[in-house]
Amino acid sequence: MYNVKEHQKIVVITGAGSGIGAEFVRYFNKRDCKIALLDLSLDGMQCLVDDLHILKENYLLVEIDITDEEKVKNAFKSIVNKFNSIDILVNNAGISQISLFEKTDLSIFKKVMNVNFYGTVYCTKYALPHLKRSKGQIIALSSVAGFSPLYGRTAYSASKHALHGFMNSLQAELRSDGINVLLACPSFVKTNIEDRTFNEQGLPFGEKKGTPGKVMTPNYVVSQIMKGVEKKKNIIYISKISKISRVISFFFPKLFESKMIERVKADF
Repeated sequence: MYNVKEHQKIVVITGAGSGIGAEFVRYFNKRDCKIALLDLSLDGMQCLVDDLHILKENYLLVEIDITDEEKVKNAFKSIVNKFNSIDILVNNAGISQISLFEKTDLSIFKKVMNVNFYGTVYCTKYALPHLKRSKGQIIALSSVAGFSPLYGRTAYSASKHALHGFMNSLQAELRSDGINVLLACPSFVKTNIEDRTFNEQGLPFGEKKGTPGKVMTPNYVVSQIMKGVEKKKNIIYISKISKISRVISFFFPKLFESKMIERVKADF
């Protein structure tokens, strides 16, 4: 059983300045891990490590746009230069979109795919040699949109479906190397994703109305993910909404579509 409590780990977290990413920082800091924090916002990461009183030798802040492959490559060189290894990669950074495809500027598709899919691909690519040496762990944050349709979120769903294809195939390649890959699929989580959810013109969407089910806390989501890591899970469905959606969308796709539209169409 993989257990981060056994000894100090080197952890890389994208989107580490807020939300679920920040909660991962809190989790691993309590377990005496050394942490590389990656985010677009340096201020958010700095405030977090200051609040947690993390010693300078135990963290590295990387202000970065993960859609830039060369910057990601250099970032991982810096991480390994400081910590010598990587044990856990948390691909958490992401953005969202709410708009009907017909009205959506295609630049929004590229933006969402670049962050949610290619950003994960780049980080995983340059972490992989070090994860192979440590027989480490890859975690990727997905959602219900990764395995089912979601009305008005074609770009977001496409990025998460692509993420599933990538991570599932990657696990098949890496299992013999002793690396575990975990896809985490929560439903609605209380984060600042609203600030990174775009409408058809690429502007912040604002407050969503169609939010079925209970909104989870980042703390709960991280605790469930780490339970999945300890059990060597490859995919976990966090919340009743996620679990029910998985079953209904697989066995009764038309029923799922009608019920899903009924719940989320309030946003349109």
